[in-house]
Amino acid sequence: MANRIEGVTEKLLECAKQEFLRNGFNNASLRTIAEKAGTTPRSIYTRYEDKEGLFAALVDEAWEGYKGMLVTGHENYLTKPEEEQKKLFHDETFEAGYEKAMWYVIDYIYDRYDAFKLIVDCSEGTRYVDYTQCLAEIEAEGIIRFIDNTNNDAISSGRASLALIHMLCSAYVSGMFEIIRHDMTREEAAAYILQLREFFEQGWDHIFNPQIK
Repeated sequence: MANRIEGVTEKLLECAKQEFLRNGFNNASLRTIAEKAGTTPRSIYTRYEDKEGLFAALVDEAWEGYKGMLVTGHENYLTKPEEEQKKLFHDETFEAGYEKAMWYVIDYIYDRYDAFKLIVDCSEGTRYVDYTQCLAEIEAEGIIRFIDNTNNDAISSGRASLALIHMLCSAYVSGMFEIIRHDMTREEAAAYILQLREFFEQGWDHIFNPQIK
């Protein structure tokens, strides 16, 4: 059986990655992928059911891992005592930990660069095309829970709204993945993300703590 021939799956995935990177999901050809892998389209359907299944095989592990990190990061912060949560952006220990986490995220993305390149630039026509919306919702949920946990008056005072929170989260996520869209090196991405982080921290701090200058 074709799906038991040693090396076929690996060759299919490599050829699929190159085809998707070159032409995007919508314009990629399963026939071309199969021919370059030395097999037939039927072997692709046997393994992955359809073209999106093949695309998912290339990106899903990296995607789920990134989402998991984001959820875990919020959970770890939101389980801190209320008084510690209130020190957001004014806690040296938190800042050091957050910066370390940002470096971890950069390494995570660049160690899986092709998968994220496929998601960011080549996923039109797949469920991954909504990656910004998905990640923004995770970020927004974490921020809303922070506001509730700490009885912060950002929303009740009118300094923020649910719509603004979501738009800012969406802008942050989009900004984060510009490192992929602009083909930045790991070093360029690190400098850029630290600047982006500082910009958004200042804005969120003004919303959450306008009394602190």
